[in-house]
Amino acid sequence: MKHLLLTTIAAVVLVGCSSYKNTDIVVVISEKASPNGQLIASSFSCSGGGAAGYFYFNANLRRVEEELDQRDCLLGKHKTWKAFNDIEVRWIDDSNLEISYKQDNSSSYRENNSVKVDSKYDVNVHYVVTNLGKSGEELKAEGK
Repeated sequence: MKHLLLTTIAAVVLVGCSSYKNTDIVVVISEKASPNGQLIASSFSCSGGGAAGYFYFNANLRRVEEELDQRDCLLGKHKTWKAFNDIEVRWIDDSNLEISYKQDNSSSYRENNSVKVDSKYDVNVHYVVTNLGKSGEELKAEGK
């Protein structure tokens, strides 16, 4: 009985320690290298989380030699919320990156959407909301 209990505890610990990096499904939608070739800006989707699950879109900025980390996002306080979509990345120059996107403007997303990374790796990130003032419900009704 003691052996069964220890085996069960070990299995729970091992399953609980599995990394989201190994279980999430990440699809890169767009990747653009900086003009000097040192950084990569990406837009991507991510799904995972098992039965409860999550699916979201976001953007990432990283050095060329780094792998994309789906939780190292530029948009939002809660990284796994589906608050943003139609994300496009565009380099203005080596020091300025523009990210355009649609966001869910319903009241429940207001705090989440207010958090954005302003600068990373000495690159200023400029954000352009392309559906200003529309909620997720309004976008669904329009078929967007």
